[in-house]
Amino acid sequence: MRLLLLNLLRKPLRTLLTVFGIGVALFLFAFLEAVLTSFQAGVNMSDASRLVVQHKESIVFQLPMSYRSLIAQTEGVTGVAAAVWFGALSQEPGPDGKKREEFFANFATDIENYLALYPEIEIPPDQLHDLLNDQMGCVLGAKIAERLNKKVGDRLVLRSTIWAQKNGSSIWEFNVRALYTSDSPTFDQTMMYFPIKRFDEARQFGRGSVGLYILGITDPARSAEIAAAIDSRFANSPYETRTMSEKAFNLEFIGMIGNFELLLRSIGSAIVLTMLLVSANTMMMSARERTREMGILKAIGFTDGHVFLLLIGEALAISLLGALAGVAPAWLLANVLHFNPKPDFFPVFYLPGESVFAATGLAVLTGFSSGIVPAITGMRLKATEALRSV
Repeated sequence: MRLLLLNLLRKPLRTLLTVFGIGVALFLFAFLEAVLTSFQAGVNMSDASRLVVQHKESIVFQLPMSYRSLIAQTEGVTGVAAAVWFGALSQEPGPDGKKREEFFANFATDIENYLALYPEIEIPPDQLHDLLNDQMGCVLGAKIAERLNKKVGDRLVLRSTIWAQKNGSSIWEFNVRALYTSDSPTFDQTMMYFPIKRFDEARQFGRGSVGLYILGITDPARSAEIAAAIDSRFANSPYETRTMSEKAFNLEFIGMIGNFELLLRSIGSAIVLTMLLVSANTMMMSARERTREMGILKAIGFTDGHVFLLLIGEALAISLLGALAGVAPAWLLANVLHFNPKPDFFPVFYLPGESVFAATGLAVLTGFSSGIVPAITGMRLKATEALRSV
């Protein structure tokens, strides 16, 4: 162990730069994993006991509100909630006096029915009571309330990019009556919900229609059967439906912006390859410089196995130090300091434990791969040949 430490300190600057290079690569890898995990948060929060009904052609087309009771009559359905994407931006005064627009997800929905489908959402009973008794009320996720600096009882002003009121104004006002939280780390706490009844009565166009229906089912194993029954009920109607699992719906939504996962995985692979080349180059140089020393070690009694372990151990030590230098700051930044590079795009941002283990595993694999060739070469080296080398 002492000899291994001395070899690491032989060229401290080179060792430090190699550790730094591996650390930067693993930090970027871990950060990309956090971005990918956050991007798929909607998929991860999906429940097999929930289905989504949308227009057969596209989510941008509306469905009649009358479908709600018909869907609820389908065998196996336990509850139905209608929802409409509101597409609004907050209108808050900035430090310079100008309006600061903040984007976040907001929906008009049957709040009571919606909450019954999502037990992950936690709202204090008194706040829920006030929310259900105020048609101008709304509920905000705890994280978006913090971003907007809102608390229960405040006024919230939004500008919808889609829906105008009957008077032609795109400005809508709400009373913040409740804040919701969730124990689930993957559940989005940056959304807003408000009564669909108030929305339907006040909007300028599209009355009597909704964007989608979310429904609960008794048995997830029957999801395909129930989905087929709903779609067949509305087949050949002016508003045909497409029913799918909540996970499939979220994946379809993500797919609208392209194969983001392939892009991030490709970048991550390039980073890992660069890390491997840096480490391998360092180990080859280090082994080549110590050819005579390896001959001396063998001459004084060190076995081939000792030399092999010494070189492979040095490569693993450098890689693991790089992992510590790269993964630890990424974990601290995402999970402890709760840094979010784009809170309006990533409602949930964290580094999962699996990604930490994956990054550490890559460090071990890199160390072994970069050290195996010099280690085998040193193991096979004959003492007499090594002592004659310059």
